[in-house]
This record gives sequence, C-alpha cells and structure tokens, in this order.
Amino acid sequence: MNNYSIWLLEYGYCSTQPLSSLVFGKHNEGTTTIPFTFVILKGNGHTIALDTGYYDEGYAHILTERFGVDKMIPIEESLASIGISGEEVDTVILTHMHYDHAGGIKAFPNAHFYIQEQEFLGWMKVLAKPREFDFLSIAIDPNDVKNMIDLMFENRLSFVDGDVKDILPGIDLVPVFNAHTYGLQLVTITNTDAEGNPDTWVFTTDGCYVFDNFGHRDFDGVYRPVGFGVGSLTEMVKALDTIMKLSNNRMDRMIMTHETKMWEMYPTKADKNGMHTAEIVLADGEKSRVQS
Repeated sequence: MNNYSIWLLEYGYCSTQPLSSLVFGKHNEGTTTIPFTFVILKGNGHTIALDTGYYDEGYAHILTERFGVDKMIPIEESLASIGISGEEVDTVILTHMHYDHAGGIKAFPNAHFYIQEQEFLGWMKVLAKPREFDFLSIAIDPNDVKNMIDLMFENRLSFVDGDVKDILPGIDLVPVFNAHTYGLQLVTITNTDAEGNPDTWVFTTDGCYVFDNFGHRDFDGVYRPVGFGVGSLTEMVKALDTIMKLSNNRMDRMIMTHETKMWEMYPTKADKNGMHTAEIVLADGEKSRVQS
C-alpha cells in the first residue's frame, strides 16, 4: 500500500556545471547539466514540500549568475505541473539553507516549516563573521535567514534536534552534521510494497549530487564526496554511507536533487521551457499527473 505520492519538480537548470563541483576530485573533466528541483509528497491527509526552490530576484539573482543557472520558471509553475498550488502545502521540510533549497518560502503561505536547529544556528554564526570568511556563505541568501526569522514570529517554524521518527506518519528526518552543511537532513518516506513490506525512499538532497558520488560512473563502488561543502570530507563520505544504508542499498530508492537520470528512471513529462516533472511513485487511488 502506497500512502504517499512523490513527485520531483524541476524549476531550473544549469547546462555548464563543472563535474568537479559535483564529484570531489573530478578536475578538468568537463561540464554537465544539472537540474534544480524540489519534491512534493501527497498522502495521509497532507501535502508536503521537501525544500522550496528559489525565486530569481533580489540578491538571489546574483546567485543565479554566480552559479550559472541558465533558465528558471516560477515555483508556482512547477507546482501547477501536477495541479497543486502552494496554498495547499501544509508542511515544508527544509533540508538545508542553501539558496536553491530555502529561497522559495513565500510560495507556501499556509505551511509549517521544519529545519535542524544546528543548520540554522550554524549559518547565523557564519554570517556574523568578518568578510574574510565570506566563502563559507557563498551559497547563502541572507534574505532567506530574515524570512525564516519572520516565520518564527508567525509560529510557523520549528527547530528539530537530531533524528526525528514520524515527523509526519511514515516520514523520518536523519541529519548528517558538518558534511555538506552544518545540519543538512535527509528525509525518508516509507510506503509498503505489494507484499506489505516497508518500501523506503530517501530524499538525498545535497548529501549527494549524482550517482557518480557512489562510484557509479567508475563502477568501483568507492564513495566520492560532493564537490562543495562547509563541513569535512570525512563527514561527506559518511553521509553517502548513511544514504546507502537508509535506502537499503537500492540506488533506485534515492531521490536526487541534481541528477538528470531521475528523468530517465521514472515517468516524466517536460514543459515548453524544458522543465521536467518526474512521478516517482503514486499513492493508492491517486491519478497520474504526468501521464494522460
């Protein structure tokens, strides 16, 4: 029994991403295309966003140019691709605070937000440091911090501290501290298969970028950390091992934010702007949003 439908929504892409920024050590090996995405879950009486995407406006436009994002559409258009509005979303789980994951808060005006306490406080400390430390916050939009403080005053933001079982039914939070960021959290979604056994999906967020982080391209099974992070390489490698264990060693149960292979693995449609919507799994009784 599938309790949750899962969709992966693309709202932008970069066609000239250096491979070395995705897989540590892949220097001088050219560029590749990566999508910018977020996830929508629907089931158990909830509509949930895992991360928010971002808007190409204000300081975030500087980040669009800095990181070479070629094309974007508004978050509302991505949601419309599966017939959902931001107002319907009641819960948002922020995996971490990088601009492309936390810059779309205003798209979800009725949602309650969750983030690891260590993630939020870690960035507050970094942003208070002198200019010499600016590299650490290169992928942070300070306006997102302000927006999250506003959520606090509206009683719409909750900090979590470590692992959380059943933040909503069947949805768990698993942090990987001091890896890609200070308190990035993985999200697991557990449905049940035809035999009634648990069927767990892992939203990897930026704990990994692509299958190559697991030695997929070199076919040697050696973990290779992501090419960018503010924590340690050791913790980034350990994060990959955590992802592998959470997915029960099934790479087809990993939902990756920046992996184009997602569009090949699941039923997918593309709009006139070239933005993709992948239907990872459908809850029992749910109609497809990508197939007619």
